[in-house]
Amino acid sequence: MTGQDITSEAAWEALLTKDRRYDGKFVYAAVTTGIYCRPSCPARSPQRRNTLVFWTSAEAERQGYVACRRCHPNSLTPAEQSIRAVLDYIEAHVDQTMTLNTLSQVSGLSPHHLQETFRQIVGLSPKVFHDTRRTARFKQHLRAGQSISTACYEVGYGSSRAVYQSTKKMLGMTPAAYKRGGKGICIRYSITDSEFGRALVAGTEFGLCAVLLGDDEDLLVCELRGEFPNASFGQEASTIKLKDAVNSCRSEDPLVSKLPESLRGRIFQARVWNVLKWDPAPSRV
Repeated sequence: MTGQDITSEAAWEALLTKDRRYDGKFVYAAVTTGIYCRPSCPARSPQRRNTLVFWTSAEAERQGYVACRRCHPNSLTPAEQSIRAVLDYIEAHVDQTMTLNTLSQVSGLSPHHLQETFRQIVGLSPKVFHDTRRTARFKQHLRAGQSISTACYEVGYGSSRAVYQSTKKMLGMTPAAYKRGGKGICIRYSITDSEFGRALVAGTEFGLCAVLLGDDEDLLVCELRGEFPNASFGQEASTIKLKDAVNSCRSEDPLVSKLPESLRGRIFQARVWNVLKWDPAPSRV
């Protein structure tokens, strides 16, 4: 949805409810103060008769309005900068164990505020995002030929027992079965549309084993079979649950929409995984 697609009623409702989803789509100016803001600005909303809506900041500035110093309509807010810092930190330290206190120091936010703000913007808790990224790295080490114990320590798990407890749900099988290329495992998969092209979601009787994104269905299936060369495969006829899960993850916070495409994709994959991972039944992938 672009700014011009937004009705005046929708714009007014967005600024009254401080809806972050509309940030970047328009700004509003208070005639009485000469200041323009993003829709989610925490400042008290002006009366409607004193409010003007502009589709871009440039339009507002041409009319003589100045940017709000509280909500920073032309740049990242302090909270957005904090969450971006945490995302960058997790990406750079995937192989390390990290606590909410550590991320709190990185962000400059209190642990509670960080948890709530990260969840609001990213759609996941910091722990869930880190867990999905660490599992992906663990799988890379196994595919590269490392032993389970070596891969375990490479990604910061304290012991093989810890990695078995932490990753079975995320792998859809034991690490040993994954290392054997899924030998003896039946994998069922479904494919549906997503904002990143096509989304393939695959699972076993234990849980999800893959969330893949791409434009070509055949290439996605080849990628799945390449990751699990010794597994057996079946395509799930029903994709209703998958479509619902993907649709529930479509909405992006304005900050996420500004991130590099690769990181946006990883966040989207983690969100889909988080929605579906607790349902182990392959017939309901």
